[in-house]
Amino acid sequence: MTLAALICAYHESSEPGDGLRATLKLAGRTVVERQARLAALAGAKPVVLVVERLPPELTAAIDRMRVEGIGVVVGRSASEAAEAIPADARLLLMSDGLVVDESHIDRLLKAEAPALLTMADHLGDDRFERIDADSRWAGLALLDGTIFRQTAAMLQDWDLQSTLLRRAVQAHARQIAVKETGEEHLLVAERNADLEEAEARIIESVGAARGSWASRLLAPIERAATGLLMSATITPGAIYFLGAAMTGLGAYLFARDWIWAGALLLLLATPLDGIADRLAALRLLPRPGRVWWRFLLPVLSGVALGTLSLSLSETRGWGCLALAATALAFLVALDREARGRELPGQSALAERKGMTWLMLPFGLAGYWAIGLAALAAYAAGSFFWAQRHVHEADRQD
Repeated sequence: MTLAALICAYHESSEPGDGLRATLKLAGRTVVERQARLAALAGAKPVVLVVERLPPELTAAIDRMRVEGIGVVVGRSASEAAEAIPADARLLLMSDGLVVDESHIDRLLKAEAPALLTMADHLGDDRFERIDADSRWAGLALLDGTIFRQTAAMLQDWDLQSTLLRRAVQAHARQIAVKETGEEHLLVAERNADLEEAEARIIESVGAARGSWASRLLAPIERAATGLLMSATITPGAIYFLGAAMTGLGAYLFARDWIWAGALLLLLATPLDGIADRLAALRLLPRPGRVWWRFLLPVLSGVALGTLSLSLSETRGWGCLALAATALAFLVALDREARGRELPGQSALAERKGMTWLMLPFGLAGYWAIGLAALAAYAAGSFFWAQRHVHEADRQD
């Protein structure tokens, strides 16, 4: 059965001016963009926004969502919204200004419609509508298209989300209670101050250091850059492209014997894919270029290592080419051996970023050829470490 989403985006915020709850800022985007992205990630199509007016901030948010591939449909009335939702669809209803985690939506979608996410009365205030003496609606409901169409036909001047809630309660909807601990990302925002803690949690969730030792070393830079870029129009894909372009240009500079210029570009490029991944996670976007970027950056880095060794071979001998070829061969073998496996000490194994930074102290000391030997030894040691543990795991199986 298809899943559609209905997001209410018409209540006024309590901020000075003429703004809506839906357009309050959260982690560089608007509340409604995060709602729509969560609905899309859950498989909802279409995602219908019920609006009464389209201020510039909401129009801009809708344009961004459409560019990012979310099938957003705008309904200027309940009846217009009902036309976009099939009668046999499951309908995920999200209240105006609601900020939730994926876990809340996942819990609700496991139930049969109609179902409501609820909270104990003492956990919420008047922003969460009361259901009975003991519970309030937590802002998420799972209905069906028929209930929505029937409600839209008889709505008149009543508030849409409140009326849908009452219809669900009358239909004896299953109530799924929010846990009192462990599900903190649940609020209805009426002003920017309401979102400060939620924004801090979201940014922290994508800012954790992870990956190789070099990625952990670069994590503070990546976090800071992500914070600066989260409100910008730049896309994660553009940052990936910049990283690839800088790596390719670095390889060209090596070939022209501009060693330090090329090395500087490669070093500056190392945090860019991490920034792009963090920015994509912040915006709930899939990892950009998950297929070809994954291969292009390592390939360009390999080309850079090859052109560096070729340039060095003119003054330090052809052994530089042999060392670079050895390092690349062991890196390819390591990738084939460790692919899809979690290995002990995996963060210490050789990879593109770590090898780039490992070369820095040798370059500063003027020992470029010794640096190539260190890279070859590092790649070889990483391969044999991975091979040992992979084979041990295979024997145990």
